[in-house]
Amino acid sequence: MPEFYPPPEKEGGWRVADPKKHGVNVSKLAEAVNYHDKADCTTSHGGALVVVYNGDIIAESYVTGSEGGPQPWIRESCNDVKSSTKSVFGTGVGVFLDEYRDRVNLDTLLVGGSRDESLIPQIWDQPLTDPRKQDIKVKHVISMTSGHASDEPWLAPSQRHHFKGYTGAYQMYEYCFGWWRFEGIPDHHKLLFEPGYGFNYSNFGLEQMALAMRNMTGEMVGPYIYDRVLSEIGMPIELKTNAYRDMVYNDPRELNFSDTPGWGVGGSEECNAYGADRSMSPYGYNTIVGSTFRCTARDFARLGYLWLNEGRWGDKQLVPEAWIKQATSRFKQANGKAHNYGYTFWVQDTWENVPRDCYGSRGHNINDCYVVPSLDLVVMRMGNDNPPSDQRNLFVETLMTKIVEAINR
Repeated sequence: MPEFYPPPEKEGGWRVADPKKHGVNVSKLAEAVNYHDKADCTTSHGGALVVVYNGDIIAESYVTGSEGGPQPWIRESCNDVKSSTKSVFGTGVGVFLDEYRDRVNLDTLLVGGSRDESLIPQIWDQPLTDPRKQDIKVKHVISMTSGHASDEPWLAPSQRHHFKGYTGAYQMYEYCFGWWRFEGIPDHHKLLFEPGYGFNYSNFGLEQMALAMRNMTGEMVGPYIYDRVLSEIGMPIELKTNAYRDMVYNDPRELNFSDTPGWGVGGSEECNAYGADRSMSPYGYNTIVGSTFRCTARDFARLGYLWLNEGRWGDKQLVPEAWIKQATSRFKQANGKAHNYGYTFWVQDTWENVPRDCYGSRGHNINDCYVVPSLDLVVMRMGNDNPPSDQRNLFVETLMTKIVEAINR
């Protein structure tokens, strides 16, 4: 295990080392950084890149976008990491399952067969919208195999409607339960497939898992994870105290940056998460776990470093080592198929020139954090522009390949 773990940024933070000290090919590393900085997805709305090797930052870059994003984008700029938030949540799920192992595990039913059996009894306040929901297990929602639809209507794209026979607030959990919908947008009244027998990337099973955690712990997910993990690795207190309710997205790019860290909250009055109408709901507030985690690139790299070190920080095992290994391995569906996804982490084992043990978090606008254990490497990239998927994938794979080439000399 490493001897150095960075203190909070206000106390000195990461060490910055000359790449030569670590035997890195300096010209190839500069080529990788230049590739990042000059890419259209960086120059348009800005970007940040932090490369941590052997526990030191060996490359770091901040680019101010010509069309938007933080002005200027500097080391202290905070950006919403979008779906990389899911991996923060997944880290907390591992802690939760260990702490409450006498009451819940991966095979525990989330909805269950009745209110009394359910981790989320709130869903039973009205008739269940699809009987297959009773078969959703904890492992299904965190592996994207629960059958929930994908679309995230952050901008409230059309008129809201209750399904026939259903009532309630136009709020986050009522939406997740399938009680209301947006006109013309996929909804959650019916599942797409039998839980465990397919893969569909979605926020909405995760949000219900977050509700189950709040029900059991008695506190919102963000503060729960902050106190047990994020504070211990030196991340700022605002990730606990700045539980902002207004999603500031104002266009399809869903830009959400600030000088201040924070983690969004949804579910009730003043909240507009997933296009909610800011009304009051009896189900109350909770941290949004599919997106809205906002911090600096340096601070998110701390999470990458925690994952790299299998949940250990200094002399504390903050997250069970076994959980990190399991979460970053391909999840096998009931039919034997295995997508390149574990429990809230992407498994990047198909890139030709990157070691097959690479895994990471991925978020809209290329807010990604990749870990390569065999190289002792963490790469954190933030941005605010999301090119088509083929261009996105090419950009990320090329960037990672160039960094790996620099380290391998």
